[in-house]
Parts: sequence; structure tokens; C-alpha cells
Amino acid sequence: MEKQSLSQKIIRNTFYNTIGHVWGILVVLILTPYIIHRIGIERYGIWVIIGVITGYFGLLDFGVGNVFVKYISEFYAKRDYEKINQVVNTGFVFYSAFAILIISLALFIIKPLLTFFKIPPYLYNEAQFVFLLGIILFAISNCLNVFRSIQSGLQRMDITNKVLIAASIPAVFGTIFFLKMGYGLPGLMVNNAIILGISGIADLIIAFKILPELKFNPFLFSKKVFKELFNFGYKLQIARMSSMISIHIDKLLISYFLSIGLVTFYQLGSSIVEKCKSTVLLLTGALVPAFSEMDAKGEKAKLIEGYARGTKYLALIAVPLFTFIIISAPDIMMIWMGPGYGISAWVIQILGVGWLCAVLSAMRSIILQAIARPDIEMKAGLVAAVLNIPLSIIFIGLFGFSGVALGTSIALFFSVVYGTIRLHKEIQLPIGRFLKTSVLKTVTICIYIGLPLWISVTALKGVFFELSRIKSLIFFIIQAALFFGIYLKVLIYTKPFDGVDVMMFAEDKPSLIQDLMMKFSK
Repeated sequence: MEKQSLSQKIIRNTFYNTIGHVWGILVVLILTPYIIHRIGIERYGIWVIIGVITGYFGLLDFGVGNVFVKYISEFYAKRDYEKINQVVNTGFVFYSAFAILIISLALFIIKPLLTFFKIPPYLYNEAQFVFLLGIILFAISNCLNVFRSIQSGLQRMDITNKVLIAASIPAVFGTIFFLKMGYGLPGLMVNNAIILGISGIADLIIAFKILPELKFNPFLFSKKVFKELFNFGYKLQIARMSSMISIHIDKLLISYFLSIGLVTFYQLGSSIVEKCKSTVLLLTGALVPAFSEMDAKGEKAKLIEGYARGTKYLALIAVPLFTFIIISAPDIMMIWMGPGYGISAWVIQILGVGWLCAVLSAMRSIILQAIARPDIEMKAGLVAAVLNIPLSIIFIGLFGFSGVALGTSIALFFSVVYGTIRLHKEIQLPIGRFLKTSVLKTVTICIYIGLPLWISVTALKGVFFELSRIKSLIFFIIQAALFFGIYLKVLIYTKPFDGVDVMMFAEDKPSLIQDLMMKFSK
């Protein structure tokens, strides 16, 4: 019964996380063109850069905030409410002091930062206001995060996503209002402040409602608890830092070496890749506990089989999705943003290759956590971080704007190679056999479908001297229907699933799902 209850929680949380994720994507896709139209390319570039800088300020907390959920969940399972209160109040006290530190630091370095990123003089005052207010909101959000973590710690992702969706509605209307009134960048940040206030109050009320034993008392601060949070958090922070470098450093390099306006074009392309990546990785969120249980029971064979099967499932979804966005990137940008954003399509195509490699290695990260070898994942992340900056700088000099994305993709590839080799040595699984059974067949299928389709559509587009949004939408629909239609037909023919897969996905499911699985099974 306990296992069934846990399974139901995992399914429910995955469902609500998916709903919240898809909703967030829709909001971004709808609002981004409107914001750029209202404030322009350069101001949007400043908006992106400020978000990146704020994120890097978050690295100064040594990862303490990354482990609230773990400890709250652990102590809640033991019904140790005293410890939960120590975690919550220790976290709040720490982040209150941290807020004072980063706000003071921001006041000290704001002028050098704006100069370093070559903010145009006529935008300096706006950028300064937005940067300072952004740091203040970031500091407040960190203080409130410990209360928000209670929702996840108690496995109430349904509440988390309901709050997210509810808060996004006034956020959308606020964005439209402030931009229509001509308040520009400062208006966007004031809107963020209002939404933070609304969601923050909601998180506080919910925390005390779902956990009546919760007490707010800063004097419950515990040095011992803080030491535990710190010792666990800083290890995760190194991996997080490496990931942030891979995701965001390109924008800072573009601002410094090229121009602030080009940051907007890069952000638009990279955001498409990021949304695809995060959507695929939703599938892996509930696997860590299952893999950890296998390791605890000493079931190494099951662990390795789970790793191989999980990678196969990821490949069956990620490879066609990334292949499709790579071949249809020009149409995606034309439909979304209109003419003039062709260089953003290059970003999608170049980054898409690198991040596809990273997504296909996502199971590696999960199994390394399960077998308590996060050091391998940390080192793999460091490979990407160390290579990314020099490669991107070199390729900027050689190829200009597109060179930044190329440097990132190459760095991601070598990181995947390093991490995969280290893992396979650890679990003694031949890499060649693993790739053949889990990845290569799907990659081959998608290349055989995607390459001729891309050549045919490109040739057909040559007939039209100038594409419009409507024409691009038509091409996009045709490509999607042909690519995914042929892909599904090939899967029915090759039958990638076996009896074990059918039992995992179709047992106790409606007959429609069972019949569908049988079509793809041997």
C-alpha cells in the first residue's frame, strides 16, 4: 500500500509539474514578442543580462537553498517538526544576512558592471534602476524560498504549480499595462515586485496551512543545522555553477565582445532549445528514488538495466524533438517573432546538437546520484565550464555571433564524453553495446528522415523569394506532419519496445494505452 501511495504521489506531482511547465512555456512564447516590440532589441538585451547577473549572484549562497527540500522532506517523513522548524528558521536567518550582503555588493559594483557590458549611455539610468531593484527582489525571494520549499518537501507540487499559474495571470496583465503606459524596463521590474509580493504572501499562508506545526522564530537558528545545509549544498553548487556557465555565459560574452542588442537574438534561439530540454527532462524527475532503492538493495543488474532503458526512452523522445527543431528552426523563428530573426535560428541549430547530447546523458546524472558518486557528475560539469569560455572566445573571433553557440556545443559534447566514460568504468558496462541498444538506432532513424526532408523543404522554399509568417506556418505544419508521421511509422515497423517495457507502461492501464504499446512492441 505504501508503494502504491508513493507511486500515486509521483504520478500526481509529475502531472502538475508538466501542467505548470507547459503553462510557463505558453506565457513566455506569447509575451516575448510583445515585450521586444514594446521596448526594443537593446533594452530586451539588458533585461536578459540583468537576469543572468542576478543568477550568478545566487552562486554566492554556497548552495544552501538547494537542499531545503531534501531536509524538510526527510524530517517530515520522521515527523520531526522541531528539526523542520530549525531548517526553516536557519534558512530564513541566513538568507536575511545574505540579502544585506548582496545588496551592499550590488551598490558597490553596479557602475563597473554596466561599463563592462557596454550599456549605451542613454540606457544607463534605466539599467541601473532595473539592476538594483532586481537584486533587491532576488534577495527577498531567497528569504521566502524556504517557506516555498515546504510545498515541495511535503510533495505538494500541485499547490506549487497552482500558485505559479495563478500568479502568472496578473503578471501577464501587469506586463501589458506597464508597457502600454510607456514605463519600459523599470515598469517590467516593478511588475515583478508586485507579483513577488502576491506569490510570497500566498506561499507564507500555504506553508502554515499545510504544516500547522510550523513556527516562525529566528531564535531557532541552529549552527548545527546550518553546517549540514552548507556541507551538502556547496557540493551541489559546483555542479550548478558549471550548468549556469554552459547556459548563460554566452550572453555575457556576446555583450562584451559584440553588442548588447545581439544578446536578444541569442536569448530567443537559446530559449527554444532550453524549453525543449526542460520538457524532455520532466520525464526523469521521479527516477532518483527508484534508482536509489535499487542501489540500496544491491540490485546492480537492475540498476544497469534501468539506466539503459531510461536512456532508450529519453532517446525515443529527445532525438526526434531536437532533430525537428534543428531542421525547422528558421520557420520556428519566423512564426514566433516574424522576419529579421534569422540569426536566432542558427543558435537553435548549433545549440540543439550540444544540448541533445547533454539530454541523452541525463540518466547518467540520476544513476550517479543513486550510487553516491556525484563527484563524477561534478567533474563532468567542470569539463563543460572550463572548455566553454575559451572555446567561445576563440570562435567569436573566427565566426562572430554563431561562434559563441559553437563553443558551448563542443564543450557540452566533451563533458558528456568524459562523464559517460567515467560512469561506464564505474558500473563496468561496455559503452559500444550500450550506445547500440539505447541511442544509435533512434539517431539513425531521425537522420534518415530529417536530412532528406530538410533538403526537400529547403529546395521548395527556394521557389518563394520572400517567406511570410503564414507561409512559414504552412511549411512548419507540413514538416511536422511528415517527420513525426514517418517516425511513428518506422517505430511501428522496428518495434523498439519489448515485453518488459509493455509491463512497465501498460500494466493496469486503459486498454487504449495497452493497444498503443503493443503496436510498438516486439
